[in-house]
Amino acid sequence: MTLSSPRRYDASLALYDDALTLIPGGTQTTSKRAAAFAWGAYPIYLASGQGSHVTDIDGNTYIDLVSGLGPVSLGYAHPAVDAAIRGQLATGIISSLPSPREVEVARLLAEAIPCAEQVRFFKGGGEATAAAARVARRFTGRSMILNCGYRGWPDVWTAAANDGGVPAEFAASIASFPFNDREAVEALVTAHPGNVAAIAIDVQATEPEPGYLGWLRDLAHEIGAVLIFDEIVTGFRLARGGAQEYFGVTPDLAVFAKGMANGMPLAAVVGRSEVMAAMTDASISITYGGEALSLAAAKAVLETYRDEPVIETLHARGAQLRPGLDAAARDAGIPFATHGFDPMSAMRFEGLDTETDRDAWTFLVQEMAARGVLLRRGGLNFVTYSHTEADIATIVSAAAEVFLELRPLLAAGTIRERLRVRGTTSAFRTFA
Repeated sequence: MTLSSPRRYDASLALYDDALTLIPGGTQTTSKRAAAFAWGAYPIYLASGQGSHVTDIDGNTYIDLVSGLGPVSLGYAHPAVDAAIRGQLATGIISSLPSPREVEVARLLAEAIPCAEQVRFFKGGGEATAAAARVARRFTGRSMILNCGYRGWPDVWTAAANDGGVPAEFAASIASFPFNDREAVEALVTAHPGNVAAIAIDVQATEPEPGYLGWLRDLAHEIGAVLIFDEIVTGFRLARGGAQEYFGVTPDLAVFAKGMANGMPLAAVVGRSEVMAAMTDASISITYGGEALSLAAAKAVLETYRDEPVIETLHARGAQLRPGLDAAARDAGIPFATHGFDPMSAMRFEGLDTETDRDAWTFLVQEMAARGVLLRRGGLNFVTYSHTEADIATIVSAAAEVFLELRPLLAAGTIRERLRVRGTTSAFRTFA
């Protein structure tokens, strides 16, 4: 697979120059900004996707492990999903009254997810997590939320790490704690007696310590709070019913998105009927909650998960990818390792200073793209139902070549001399 010449990205670069004048930050999604990958040596715009492969607007084709940042769980242009969308398109996208698809998909979610007695639909994960926080506060009559992890851009969450535009007063209504740190949670509960509405958490790239999630559930119930699982990434990936099924701990509320509709914009807040009832008369409502194309896609996705070995395949492909990448790095003498969970493994360089780490990541994503593989800097590897054993073998082979090229550059401190980029930044989110 030795690379003969770098790929060209002329069309991508020209279009992105236009985008920077028209769109703040150049794109709608911070994690997709060109500088978050390898700007100038990595595609910026994709034209199409089929199965596990995508093609950029310059005509280059890749095996994709970014998978739309996670929503593409079955693969691009999955036949059952596309057929469902086309069928729904013939009868309408949205109407003046509710779509029967709302009930159909809600029933499928209730059948698959342990905590899902009732369901409400949204269009994005951040919006849905904000709704879950509102529900918890309304149900408990309390204001404080204890949070571990990233929940999106709404004020309720970004108040904990204010990047501007959020009233400073909001910071008093949320407090953060580290994953697996029981003492930190107990200290926050003690500091806010009788005022904790919810404990919110996700599982991304770190294995919970034995009993930890169950302990959080018991603590939340002991103090009269609601336990919220953010299953936006883990839902329909770790297990059909998400992390709560995988770890055997049922929360009061959970938020799902991403893999639920294979790329169509759909999210859901699900939970115990008693808690979800707080949403009935609350001013939580969106015009597009019954948008039928996304619901039709979700119905096809959920039925595919129910009827086919999707979860088993995601675990099998991940179990092939992770040791393959680890062995390639080890054989090349590169301080790189995967961690987390097979269907959504994370990656990291170990023991490098900040600048060297940044340059090593840039080199890795640059050279993998040159060999026809898309990785996300510091992100999760989202294998799909469409990835084949041959795809994974190709990815591992490409990584082996790149790691061998990286070794002397890392030793000599000359990685930057091999970069073909306009500029880089650290990933919007990394998983350590």
